Amino acid sequence: MTRRAPRILLLFSDDSTLIFATRMRSLLRDADAPAEIVMGAYLPETALSDRQLRQFIPDGRYEILDKPALAEALMGGRYAAIVTSRVYGHLDFLLSKALNRQKAGRARVIAFLGGLDFFPHRGMRNRRNCDAVYLFPRSTCDRFRNTEVRPATPELAAWPHVGFGHPAFLYPRKTPAASLPETGDIYFFTQALSPSTARARLHMLRVMAAIARRNPDRTVWIKLRHLPDENTRHLHRERHDYPSLAEQVPDLPANLKLTACTMDQAMRNAALGITCTSTAAIDLLREGVPTIIHLDYLDRALDPLVAPMQRLFEHSNLIRPLEDLLHLRFAPPDPGWLSRMFCPPDLGADVLRVIDTLNAPARRRTAPRRKKTPAAMQL
Repeated sequence: MTRRAPRILLLFSDDSTLIFATRMRSLLRDADAPAEIVMGAYLPETALSDRQLRQFIPDGRYEILDKPALAEALMGGRYAAIVTSRVYGHLDFLLSKALNRQKAGRARVIAFLGGLDFFPHRGMRNRRNCDAVYLFPRSTCDRFRNTEVRPATPELAAWPHVGFGHPAFLYPRKTPAASLPETGDIYFFTQALSPSTARARLHMLRVMAAIARRNPDRTVWIKLRHLPDENTRHLHRERHDYPSLAEQVPDLPANLKLTACTMDQAMRNAALGITCTSTAAIDLLREGVPTIIHLDYLDRALDPLVAPMQRLFEHSNLIRPLEDLLHLRFAPPDPGWLSRMFCPPDLGADVLRVIDTLNAPARRRTAPRRKKTPAAMQL
């Protein structure tokens, strides 16, 4: 009997989770296995504008789920799996009930990290009731796969499956150029929470202005995370937006501009990418774009994201001081660090295998039993 293609729900509610969902959808579609993929906007925590939805889902094909609809998606047997980069409170509440977890035919929940995880133990705790998790770097996966060293705390209980990877962390397609290409724009990828003070953000704006003046034949773009009136309910709500700060700085060069284009559009045009603590660093590396991470800015001691960013990229060869940044001096990423952080491109196929494995016991329980032929009638 031909097995029915699994129906998979990809949850999202803001720009971060929507980017994850669209990338995961592409990976699942590229896998050599049939699957029905549904995009689902979780209404109680949505923080997306119409512009963002049109930008990322131009065909407008997605479902809207409130709390009852999410419960039905989990327990109603319509889906083989729910794949998400954020474990919403109501989803975790439903999974915390033993009877729900043990219910035959419920959707298996596979949780990825949200991206660069600056506070990993918080992320692990939020995923404690999921059926499978995908983590990175490799050392973290090995730690949680090994039951002998896995933390013996209730909130970090054993998962049936621990995978390695993330849709944003696919091994780079090509090696970045050794020197800056003669043509192409420079992009500074902002982050909503970091730098954390208005003074530090004005400092970075002036640094970008200085780079623009030194490179009059290139456009230096300040790539906004979102527009000032968007993401007002987002976990990463921006306090000091760059459009407003730009109005405070006189005589900005004409080749310094702001944009709210998509990451894909920016990476297609970027000769060099610069960021402080944005996940954009990973996107740039994945696409083979030369990358500079700059953490030597004003008020860095007040920024809680600097230390974890420093730790995650310590051996990457990408962190550069202000002098290097102003002269656009960069270095290729360390190959060993890349192999520890980035996963193979067959992540979608791996997720489908995990979904199949997690649902195998349920299929065995519900499979019709063959009637035994009486011994006298056997030939």
